[in-house]
Amino acid sequence: MKPEDQAWVRLQEHGAAQLGPGFANRVLSAARAGAKSAPSLLGQFTLSAATAALCFLAVVLFHDQSLRNEESSNLADWQQIASATDEASLGQ
Repeated sequence: MKPEDQAWVRLQEHGAAQLGPGFANRVLSAARAGAKSAPSLLGQFTLSAATAALCFLAVVLFHDQSLRNEESSNLADWQQIASATDEASLGQ
């Protein structure tokens, strides 16, 4: 047997010695209990859909606010240009 194989066998034996009796049964019963308490597929889908809807709403609200800010800035710029044009045309 190769030294690597011997090392693996020793590690497996050491690991097995660390486990108490009935470990496999406890793991399996805990897994079965966890599977029963897991959320349903419909619940997971509902949560995913609600999260997606909230993200979409946040994007729409942010975009709307950005458009309003840009529109206000553009309107202020146009008012400044219009008043400068009016002053120039009144001065002639």
